[in-house]
Amino acid sequence: MTKTFTGAVMLPGEAGNGLEATLSLDPERVTLTAGDSQLGSWDRADYLITPESNGSFGLTLGGETLVFRPDSPSEFSSTSAVPMAEPLAVKAESKSKSKSKSKSKSKSKSKAPAAVNEDSYINSAIANIRPLSDPNDDGGLSKGFVTIMTLLAVAICIAAVVTAALV
Repeated sequence: MTKTFTGAVMLPGEAGNGLEATLSLDPERVTLTAGDSQLGSWDRADYLITPESNGSFGLTLGGETLVFRPDSPSEFSSTSAVPMAEPLAVKAESKSKSKSKSKSKSKSKSKAPAAVNEDSYINSAIANIRPLSDPNDDGGLSKGFVTIMTLLAVAICIAAVVTAALV
């Protein structure tokens, strides 16, 4: 059964939004298309999908490496059976926890891995949340605009008080 995912494809280390693309996976082949153009199709033996950071996945297709950022990283991860990568902060936290655990003996070894896995899963999900808007876009509310609107509101309030006092 073929499963199709939309997203963006880019070269490793490339900044920006990348090229809008569709990745189709079936048990025997993977096909990459952009718009009406098929970029390529590879047999199962010729492709590899690996987790990257922030909901991106590395695609090694016939010896070439690309980065695929699916619109729904969690759906892509579960369907392709490739786990999402842990954020760097979680990895560092896990390493520091493992060092401190090795120094002190833990009495309940069976409960600790479940808690760490649950925390890792939650932190990974949080790290893969994308903003709804561009973080560099202030939505048009510049300092000057806010200052003018505030002065206008104060002037209206003063006019209302003066009008009420004269009536």
